[in-house]
Amino acid sequence: MLTAQCHTPEGGWVDVRDLAEISDFRTETGNVVWGEANVGDLTPEQIALIAEEFDLDPLAVEDAQESNHRLKLEPYDSHLLVVIQQLDEREGQLEARAIFLFVGDNYVLALHHDADRLLDKARSCWEEADRREGRGGAAYLLYVLLDTLVDDYQLIAERLEQEVEDLEDSALSRRTNSGELDRRLYKLKQQLSRLRRYAVPGGRVLDQYVQDHGAFSPTPDETRMFREVHDNLMRVTEQIHNVDDLADAILDLRRADQTAGQNEVTKKLTGWAAIIAVPTLISGIYGMNFELVPQSGQVFGFFFALSIMIAAAGTLYLIFKRKEWI
Repeated sequence: MLTAQCHTPEGGWVDVRDLAEISDFRTETGNVVWGEANVGDLTPEQIALIAEEFDLDPLAVEDAQESNHRLKLEPYDSHLLVVIQQLDEREGQLEARAIFLFVGDNYVLALHHDADRLLDKARSCWEEADRREGRGGAAYLLYVLLDTLVDDYQLIAERLEQEVEDLEDSALSRRTNSGELDRRLYKLKQQLSRLRRYAVPGGRVLDQYVQDHGAFSPTPDETRMFREVHDNLMRVTEQIHNVDDLADAILDLRRADQTAGQNEVTKKLTGWAAIIAVPTLISGIYGMNFELVPQSGQVFGFFFALSIMIAAAGTLYLIFKRKEWI
């Protein structure tokens, strides 16, 4: 069910225990209402009641019931819809959990898909800010949510950066089994691709928000805060590109190692083939039906031919060994 709180002009947050009272709290001057609910725990009737109390656009509510959305901002008549994605690591992969933020002039409503972690962290931040500075406006709540999201993405990017540096050391020192190295590198590339998918569009969302959206536009002070979040996100995006470049360099190194290994095998096979071919040639010529020195009738003819084979094979072996072909 929906959890709701109201920030009053006197300061502090008051729990809203009855969903039907939300519209009353919203009409009082100076109040800011925060609400959150897990979409999976709501019935269609509860979703309809929430939409009525917050005066939500039906199309936006319909979108919020699906989780496969990228970061985006869509303006509606009575509110803005901002879609963000919490990323959680599960079994070596990053799973996205959608949060739909309905932002009005005096409320922020979060309908999410099992994304409690990010919301709990953001709530702790703005409650602390309220105790210190008395801040609790709708734009400030959105700022804290986006700032918390970017910080979360930055932690993931830093972890991937450390991991790719470890992979680089392993690739250069040959400490790790090649199969294990390839598996870890492939997993890292998958996580990096998922992080890029949701982090990169965030800059466009922030740019959209600071543009003129009528009653929902941030003040100049709030705009500076959102610009700060935008700059932090750009640093995360740059970090993602750097990690991706280093991962590609490791892949190139792995391909070069594999090519060098194949060339080494080819050289060894070529060397041994040449060593075997010379005795075969000599024995083939000696075994033909015409007379050569030594003649087939002489006692030492066989041993003479055998000596030539051994000498030729030994000479080739020494030559190839010196060239490190075998």
